[in-house]
Amino acid sequence: MAATRILLGWQLAAEQRNWIASQLPADVELLVPEWSDDQNPYDAAPDQLIALGREADVIVGWNFPHDVFVEARRLKLISSAHTGYDRYDLDLLRERGVMLTTAAGVNALPVAEHALALLLALAKRIVEFDGAVRRTDWVDLGPVTAGTLLAGQTATILGSGRIGNLIARRLKAFDIHTIGIKRDPATGAGDCDEVLPPAQMLAALSRSGIVMIALPLNAQTRGMVNDEAFAALPPGALVVNVGRGMVVKESAVHAVLESGHLGGFAADVWWDYADASPAGYHYNVPSRFHVHRHQRVVGSPDFASNVHGMRERMIEFALENVREFLAGKRPQRMIDLEEAL
Repeated sequence: MAATRILLGWQLAAEQRNWIASQLPADVELLVPEWSDDQNPYDAAPDQLIALGREADVIVGWNFPHDVFVEARRLKLISSAHTGYDRYDLDLLRERGVMLTTAAGVNALPVAEHALALLLALAKRIVEFDGAVRRTDWVDLGPVTAGTLLAGQTATILGSGRIGNLIARRLKAFDIHTIGIKRDPATGAGDCDEVLPPAQMLAALSRSGIVMIALPLNAQTRGMVNDEAFAALPPGALVVNVGRGMVVKESAVHAVLESGHLGGFAADVWWDYADASPAGYHYNVPSRFHVHRHQRVVGSPDFASNVHGMRERMIEFALENVREFLAGKRPQRMIDLEEAL
């Protein structure tokens, strides 16, 4: 029987080959792209990925051009080292019978911690006052410069999965009451004080001075936090997004920031203009509405999971999926393509 060929889709894998091989069966063949100074260590040249992908039974890694999967006729498994899967052509994978797994849960702790950091930065106006100190500006004490007391607040958590539950657990340390919005509340409240279905989201938002977004991006969640959702919030509410940028309607958050209805917005995830008109036009900005420049906005560049050792943990999660697949087991982090579509 021919050896299973596994494409490691990042160029640093050449230096990690022995460590990676130690986590896989001995009879696999590893395909590794050559180094290119034009790519970062955890990416690879697209032409190499496409060429090697044609030979691969399994593909492991983070970022791949769509053509890799179009050309990969031998492909049986994609083991993504990412936690999300909205960048994949799920229709194509389903048609070809390709299994998709992710590193779901690998970054839950650092993302939850980052969400709290963003909330504190908003509530206590840390970035604004840090700038004032560096400029040696005088800041008067009073209502105009006052921060927000978190104790006693109510927070709605959109997305009560691993990250949402970890956020809820940490909010309790600040004496914040938590309402989780969950597709199936019957599965339990987890670490939230209450849990409600999406149909009751607006009612929950009307009670909440804080909103924490930890949702994946799919057909149901795209644009879910829209004009109606922001209008339901009480004046001065704080919104933090560590889920996916496109869950929040960009024009809606811009409007409530400009009107002053929203107390602040913080995000580690921003908007995707891949389908913008004209086709292929590149917008090298987090927000075309310049949301990221607003005085009441705090941002980070999709770095919530960027803690020491995270890349290695992602690889380990991805390789665990591969081992389960090769052993004939159902990988625990397999995506149900029918449900995802």
